[in-house]
Amino acid sequence: MRSQTRSGSFRGLSRRSALGLGIAVVGVSAGGCAVNNPLTEERTPAARATRDLDPDVAVAVAGVTLVRGALAAVTATGQSHPALGGRLAGLVAMHQAHLSALVDAVPHGVDTSATGPAYVVPPRPAAALAGVGTVEHSVHDGLVGLAMRAQSGPFARLLGSMAAAVSQQLQVLGR
Repeated sequence: MRSQTRSGSFRGLSRRSALGLGIAVVGVSAGGCAVNNPLTEERTPAARATRDLDPDVAVAVAGVTLVRGALAAVTATGQSHPALGGRLAGLVAMHQAHLSALVDAVPHGVDTSATGPAYVVPPRPAAALAGVGTVEHSVHDGLVGLAMRAQSGPFARLLGSMAAAVSQQLQVLGR
């Protein structure tokens, strides 16, 4: 067996130390690419976070954002038009169930609040119901698109079943 000799200025640096230093440098550089700084309470907007995430996690972030926006629109409509509450209850329950199925896949600190302009509830009940129908059609199409982007088969099926549930609720609404 041959003895190992170290040359030059790296005499005090063992192979193990050099490996540890390399791992530390890689860890620090990767830490700079993290979704959130663990030392602050700042939340990363979903659009920015999805660039750095695993593709299926990015799909989950987009799904949560989509469903939260729909839930906000349905809830606002029910508050503005209490007489529609019974017809909208199924949508509210469905969106809450969808959120609970998706939200655990979203990294802590990613802001998944609804994006875009706030939903404005039409003043008349018939128009408000039509507005909810339009929102739900968009959610359906969005979920189908997300299911097509999902890389995991079970996750794609989950998103597809969510789109099917939205279709069923649209039938109940007569839309």
